[in-house]
Amino acid sequence: MTQPGSRPRNPVAAHPVTSAAIGILFAANIFFIVYVPVYGTVTPKIGSWPFFYFYLLIFMPVTSLVLWIVTQLQKRLNGAQAGPSGSAGSEGAE
Repeated sequence: MTQPGSRPRNPVAAHPVTSAAIGILFAANIFFIVYVPVYGTVTPKIGSWPFFYFYLLIFMPVTSLVLWIVTQLQKRLNGAQAGPSGSAGSEGAE
């Protein structure tokens, strides 16, 4: 139970490392999509396939993994906000 007059902490402020990890993962994901010189090259090639196709084949599963990690971290933040009782707004009626 919270003290009278005290405000519940923002989950971002309560867990800055987790929040920073979420932000860094999103920023890195967006960077590797938008920054074309990373993958916009003709070489290396395997046969007649340019590097772009192999980049996509690697990048899509990596993006899925990153978004899954971000989802798990957000669930952890929301769980920390809810507290041990499991819901953020419920307080025991006495």
